[in-house]
Amino acid sequence: MAYYIGNIPVDPATEDGQNLLGRAHQEHSRITCGCCKPAPQMYVACVNGRFILKRMPGTGAEHAPGCESFLPPEDLSGLGQVQGSAIKEDLDSGTTTLKVDFSLTMGSKRPAPPAPSGKKPAEAKASPRKLGLSSLLQYLWHEADLVKWTPAMEGKRWWGPVQRAVLNAAAGKSAKSRDLRDILYVPEYWKADRKDENAARRSRLLRGLQPPARGTAPLGLVVTEYKSHEPTRMGARFLFKHAPDCAFFAEEDLVRKFEKVFADQLMLADALGDVHVMVIATFSVAKAGYPVLREIGMILVTAGWIPFETIRDYQLIKALTENKRAFLKSQRFTLGHEIPIACAVLTDLNTPVSLFVADPAADTNALAALREVAAEGTYPAWLWLDEDGLPDLPGRDFLTAEERTMA
Repeated sequence: MAYYIGNIPVDPATEDGQNLLGRAHQEHSRITCGCCKPAPQMYVACVNGRFILKRMPGTGAEHAPGCESFLPPEDLSGLGQVQGSAIKEDLDSGTTTLKVDFSLTMGSKRPAPPAPSGKKPAEAKASPRKLGLSSLLQYLWHEADLVKWTPAMEGKRWWGPVQRAVLNAAAGKSAKSRDLRDILYVPEYWKADRKDENAARRSRLLRGLQPPARGTAPLGLVVTEYKSHEPTRMGARFLFKHAPDCAFFAEEDLVRKFEKVFADQLMLADALGDVHVMVIATFSVAKAGYPVLREIGMILVTAGWIPFETIRDYQLIKALTENKRAFLKSQRFTLGHEIPIACAVLTDLNTPVSLFVADPAADTNALAALREVAAEGTYPAWLWLDEDGLPDLPGRDFLTAEERTMA
C-alpha cells in the first residue's frame, strides 16, 4: 500500500520512511493512504520506539475494501457503541485509554471473587461506556487484526504469530492508569527447550504484582487458551495451553460461576472440536508466588483464530475460508445478543457485502429485526435466515433480494 506526505511517497518499513514519519509525528502532520480517491487521512503513532501509521478514528470505511486499514462502518458491529466512550484515542500521543468495568487492584483484605465477565443478558448487562473482560478481549482481537481473513493467511496462523499480535495490540493501551503491557501475560508458544527462559520472563511479571505489606496490590491480566480445570481442596486449578508449568488457582465460588456462565460456550467448543477457547482473566499473586484468578472472560475462535458466537457463525466462517474468500468478522463488544449485527463483511468484491446470519431458534420478531438492520445497512446484504443449508455465497454477480425481485 502506498502512503504519502503531500506528494512524497513514504514506506514505513525503510529507514528513510521512519525518518519521514518521525518528522511528521513531531509536526503533527497527516499522512494520506493511496488505496482510493479521495485519499483517506492517517496519523503517525510511536509504538515501542518505532513509528507506525494508524487510521483516523471512524474512517475505516473510507479505505478501499482490500486496504489493510479498511473497516466496515461501525454500525455493522458493536464497535460504534464503545468507540469514543469506552475507547478513547489520543491522536497526538498515539495512545488509547480504555474504560473498564472490572478492578485492576485488590486491597489487603481479600474480597470475594467477582462473577466471571461475559454474563448472559438475563443476569446483567455491561455498560456501553465501559468494557468488560470479554469485550476487552474482543477489542484486543480487533486491534490485532485477528478478525481479518484473506486466503493468503491459510496455514500461517498459529499461536506464535497470534501471541505476538495480541501483545502488539496491547501496546499504547492503558486502563485505570495502568499500561496493559506492564500487567499482561500472554504465554509464548510452548517449547520444552525454552521453558526456563519463558518461566523467567513470567516470574519477573509476577514479582511486579506481589502484594505490598499494606495498601492495594495490582492485578495482572492473562490472555491465553483454556485447556481444563480440575478440583483442588479450596476450588480448582486452571491449566492453560502453552503454560503447562504454571497453574492458575481459583476459589470455589469463582469456579462455580465460571462453569455456570460459560457452560454453553464450553459445550459448543466440545461439540465442534477444532476451535480454541480463549480466556482473559484478572489475577492476583499469592504471598507464596502463585497466581490466583479473580475474574474471567471468554471468547471462542475457529481453528484460524477468527472469533465466533454461534454454530451458524462457525459454519459461515468455515464456508468462507474453504471457498478462499476475504472477509472481516464483526464482534458485539458490549451489545446484547438480542441486537442484530452483521456476522461478517466480504471484502473481496468491488463493493463490500454484509453477511447476516439468523439463529435457527430465532422467532418472527427477531427475524424481522435482522431483516430491517440488513435493509438499512451501508452495504448490500446477504442473509441466511431459514433452517435450510447455507445459501450460495455472494459472487461478482451478487444481487440483493430487492434487485433479484426487480430483475
